[in-house]
Amino acid sequence: MNARLTLMSLALTLAPLAAGAHPHVFIDAGLRLSYRDDALRQVQVEWAYDAFYSLLIIEDLDLDPDGDGILTQDELQRLQGFDADWEPGFDGRLFLSVDDRPVAMGPGTDFKARYQDGQLISTHLRALETPLAEDVPLTIQVYDPEYYVQFSMPDAPVFTGRAPCRMTQQTGDPQAAAKAYDDAVEAALAQDDSTQPEMLTVDIGNVGADQVRIDCGAGG
Repeated sequence: MNARLTLMSLALTLAPLAAGAHPHVFIDAGLRLSYRDDALRQVQVEWAYDAFYSLLIIEDLDLDPDGDGILTQDELQRLQGFDADWEPGFDGRLFLSVDDRPVAMGPGTDFKARYQDGQLISTHLRALETPLAEDVPLTIQVYDPEYYVQFSMPDAPVFTGRAPCRMTQQTGDPQAAAKAYDDAVEAALAQDDSTQPEMLTVDIGNVGADQVRIDCGAGG
């Protein structure tokens, strides 16, 4: 199941009910930064999906038919990889940068999923193409520029392989993201008044995104 296309399909499914309202899916993202030999080498990403989207996926995969919220081992096995089939070039909605320059990462690997307290929670790994020296200040954002998904980072990243560093965590502004999306839709419709709002794909960039700045330099 292609992760990005799944979210787009869900958006179209909900559009007649929500009049094109965005976002359609809410995800709390958690990050675990793995260091080795004084360099950041990979990031483990956790996505905790909102309860409504989780229920849609559980029903779509025909899991938990008794509704007790507990998956059998067979059902748990069938759940694995439900959001792992990324289309080529998909960015994983994880953005690392140094001095506003993007840090290249490989595709998602090692996908695992569980169903816990009515929520789907999945994890995957993103390896840096080139390890990043730990003393280089790093900025991390998690966001969906197409705004089908509203991401948040409620907790600070966790460190493995070194002591925690100085961190500055900035909470995003969902209202700013919503306004940017509305403005982008309005501009797109002005260019082509035959287009239906719920069929549009627009890019609002990182407007309203949560952000963490990490500094592991001297004194970190």
